[in-house]
Amino acid sequence: MAVKSAVNLQITILLNTINKKMSELKHPPLDILTPEQSRVFYKIAREYFAPVHVDGVRVTNTNIPTSFGHDLPVRIYTPSGEGPFPVLVYFHGGGWVFGDLDSCDNVCRYFAKHAETVIVSVGYRLAPEHKYPAAFLDAVESVKWAFRHVDDLNGDLSRIAVGGESSGGNLAAAAALYLKDHREFKLSHQFLITPVLDYNFNTMSYKANYKFNLTTEKMKWFWGHYLNEPSEGEEIFASPLKADQVKGLPKTLIVTAEFDPLRDEAFTYGDRLRNENVLVEHMHYNDLVHSFINMIGTTEGAKQALDEITNLLKKMLHQ
Repeated sequence: MAVKSAVNLQITILLNTINKKMSELKHPPLDILTPEQSRVFYKIAREYFAPVHVDGVRVTNTNIPTSFGHDLPVRIYTPSGEGPFPVLVYFHGGGWVFGDLDSCDNVCRYFAKHAETVIVSVGYRLAPEHKYPAAFLDAVESVKWAFRHVDDLNGDLSRIAVGGESSGGNLAAAAALYLKDHREFKLSHQFLITPVLDYNFNTMSYKANYKFNLTTEKMKWFWGHYLNEPSEGEEIFASPLKADQVKGLPKTLIVTAEFDPLRDEAFTYGDRLRNENVLVEHMHYNDLVHSFINMIGTTEGAKQALDEITNLLKKMLHQ
């Protein structure tokens, strides 16, 4: 893949359009922005992320009970065909503060159809109403549910994976760490798209101070709402990169973007896994930004990247 010296032009135009709209709406500075306000602005910005048409996928909405007494909304995407299929338990992005089943609907439909995989998309609890470890606990609960209901999902017990984007990638990695030595819930793969992996703002990609979609300032705001106190950022289920033991983690697909403050922690995590003989596939995109997978209906480069990622995911899950 050729090295790019600038952000994809179509993405630049898209982000400039969104930034202009936010300015018109008088988006407040982050230091006074409330989570409630952020969710409103997030949904307005998402309107600029046009979906791509995906057919041939059956979609079912349901709720799953947890051992903590609350139910989790899930959306199950089943591809055409006989099965049994691989199963991917998927967590949306949004900095643990916003996002929902709708915000990742198009991507989940895409993975279901083109990776020929059942996708279980999870509406985990959001911060700051539900701070750490609420979302992490929901992630673990939903993975266990998928194992226990794999026959109902027309899934293959030997091919149950966990995945997500950004904060969802954080939850996927944390759940995989928590379950890595569990015999009953043995994950086959983890799929981490531009994941949050470490409570640490001192990497080169953070210091680059990128202003494309996700910024250092935004990440500090997200962490501030997710954690009860900064010391929790040292816990491995908040920061999987801080784990002492990663041996035994499942086969891993990591996706990174050059102009993303989270880039370097994902590279480091991949290296750590390889050093413990975990099979790692890493796809890096030199002209893309954080959350590019949600721009596939607007940006040709993002769509091409998602095609490549989905093809590799399919290969890994079906081999």
